[in-house]
Amino acid sequence: MNLQDSFWDALDWLRALGRNRYFWSGVAVLAGVGFALYLIVDGLIMPSYTRHDVSTTVPNVESVPFPKAQEQLQRRDLQVQRQVGRYNPNVAQNVVVDQTPLPNAKVKPGRRVYLTVNAGEVPMVSMPDLNGMSVREAKNRISSLGLTVGSVQEDPIPSPYANTITKQTPAAGDSLEEGRSVDLWYSTGLGDSSVEIPNVVGQTVNEAQRQLLEQQLRSVVVDTASSDEADPATGRDTTESVETNLYVRRQGRSPGTSVRAGTEIRLFTTTDAEQAAALRESAADTTSAASDTTTTRPQQ
Repeated sequence: MNLQDSFWDALDWLRALGRNRYFWSGVAVLAGVGFALYLIVDGLIMPSYTRHDVSTTVPNVESVPFPKAQEQLQRRDLQVQRQVGRYNPNVAQNVVVDQTPLPNAKVKPGRRVYLTVNAGEVPMVSMPDLNGMSVREAKNRISSLGLTVGSVQEDPIPSPYANTITKQTPAAGDSLEEGRSVDLWYSTGLGDSSVEIPNVVGQTVNEAQRQLLEQQLRSVVVDTASSDEADPATGRDTTESVETNLYVRRQGRSPGTSVRAGTEIRLFTTTDAEQAAALRESAADTTSAASDTTTTRPQQ
């Protein structure tokens, strides 16, 4: 059998099938069943599933506390998804700041609505040490941390580096809420008056710093591991530093020397309390001897 014979046999079979009333009856039954199924799915099942003819309007819940916003949406058969946004100090905590879908949108019942609320916790910032920075640099640093610049005023105690920060409030290392203000004091340079350097050898660093400040003198604490010849960082004093368990074993300028107010005195330190006690006693003897010499001098 060749290909041409096969073609004509197939054509005869199709003609016979087309004249078979049972075949067309089956096709009609299948078509009727299919159409009936379509009507059932389209008219009964799909509407109940998609609720095509039912919608609800999304209410505007922006600037509304989250619990109240959630209640309003649930009353309209809408689901709620809470999202935490970045803290905004100008908005109350846990208040809705954004919503999706937008207010007045037409949606299906059961639709999920995403609510972004103001963060419940205020971000905390660790206060940096601004001592020794220029006033401009300190302001920029404060702003970059999400803090605000408070008062900026002259420090009544002179300092050798004009227009640099000498004091700050809050102190370095404190934890602040974002948005808090920071007050600054800055130097106007060395003073015009002369002051006498006191003897602070043997004292704790805090005691020495307080005594120097009373004389309108600044201080730079040199680390115990540093050599006596080490220079402190230029433009930075540590008068406001809080040093614990440190004692002054040597001071950079001799007691009794007259210098301009605001001059920095280097304080070389030790953690040896016994050494500090011996140095303090020696300093007291030196002061006493100098006082005796002054007292007896007029008798010559």
